[in-house]
Parts: sequence; structure tokens; C-alpha cells
Amino acid sequence: MTRISEDMLRRRAEHNEGMVSTLEEVALHQQNIEKIEHLGKLCPHLKILYFQNNLIGKLENLHKLKELEYLNMAVNNVAKIQNLQRCESLVKLDLTINFVPKSGLLSIASLQHNVHLEELYLLGNPCTDWEGYREYVIAKLPNLKKLDGTAIKHSERIAALQVIDDLDAKLCAELRAEGIDPKEAARVEDDGEYDIDEEIAETGTMGEDGEMRRPWSAATRIIEHRETVRDCGRGWVYALANRRIGTSN
Repeated sequence: MTRISEDMLRRRAEHNEGMVSTLEEVALHQQNIEKIEHLGKLCPHLKILYFQNNLIGKLENLHKLKELEYLNMAVNNVAKIQNLQRCESLVKLDLTINFVPKSGLLSIASLQHNVHLEELYLLGNPCTDWEGYREYVIAKLPNLKKLDGTAIKHSERIAALQVIDDLDAKLCAELRAEGIDPKEAARVEDDGEYDIDEEIAETGTMGEDGEMRRPWSAATRIIEHRETVRDCGRGWVYALANRRIGTSN
């Protein structure tokens, strides 16, 4: 498996004098890459990213690319649309010839967070064979201007919105008949929600006794885990310091 590395990015940054941190465009196509990684830390200012013709099975680790405008993932192994919610500048997404199934249509709603998204390509995915595919996508993404290279007409959007409830019911009924849970199919990841490198807002309040009281939540669990790790680290430092003092005596 080919891994994305700083050296790989540097070799493809010749047009930017080998500077990775300020890179705005990079082509990583046809590299047998299986996993997206490191881009958010190494080149956070990417605007154009070419990943076509690789072996990537999951959209992930893109949440720090706040300036990303065009993502080309054509000819990969993606089966669900997720983890793009934080790519707030995304304008064009190409998923031509991937493996998004009919059930994957339920994950399209995650792109509603990408308010600047204007173009989406899903040609060559199994989901496009479903009757009602185009109307469904158009209704779910009100800001979309072009789907699979064809402009969306105003009249087409109105018609799609009029039948979306029926399409939703039809899709879910078909999935249940096939043994697929629509709720599970619609569940998507947002790997920027609790980024280990980002601060999480305090969830609790300080009581009169000086004790912090926090509600039970996902954010609370992360905060308390980090505090435990930090306290353990401090304990290790103190123990090491005391050992050194004892040795010197």
C-alpha cells in the first residue's frame, strides 16, 4: 500500500518550489493510495486535490482543508459520502465511477453542510441506476447547480421538491425489503467533530464546592479522557523528578 508522506507531497510541489505548507494544488492520482491521511497538517491551504484512479475506500481526514474547492475522487472505492462537512469551501466534488450503492443515496444529505457546493458527479456508481436518482439528489442539495455535468433547471428543482417525500418513502421501503436498515445507511461520520488536535469547549460548570460538574455527553468523555492522560503525564514527570532527587542524595 502506498502511503501519503511529506516526501511524496514535496515531489509533487515542484511548481511551488517544493514548499508543502503553502501548497494550493496537488495531483496524487494513480498512486495505489488506499487511505487519505496527513494532508490537513502538511498542506492545510489546498484548494484543488486530485485523487482519481487510486484504491481509496473511505472519505476521511479532509476536515482541516477549509480552503478546498475541488476534490476529484473519480475511480476509487468510495461507498459512502461522509466526512466532508468541514470542507466549507467545497464547490466541486467528483465521485465518478466509485461504489456508492442505492443505500448510499441516504448519505448525500451530509453534503447539505457544504453550502458552496455547485457541482457533483456520481456517474458510474450503482446508485445512479435507481429510478428517481436525479430528482432525489437535486431535492436533497438545494444549492447544487450541476449534477453529472448537466445543469439543473429551476423547473427541474421544483418538480424534484414536489416528489421528494414519495422518493424518500420508496427508497427506504426498497432498502428494508433488501434487509438494509435505512437509519444505519443514513448514518455518516464527521471526523472533524471531535478533532484530537482541536480544543473542545468546556461542557460543565464549577460548583460552590469547587468541583467541576459536567453533563454526560460525547464531548464530556473526550474532555475527561484528555484530563486523565494529562494528569498521568504529570504524575510520570513528578515520579521521575523525585527519583532523580533521591539518586542525587
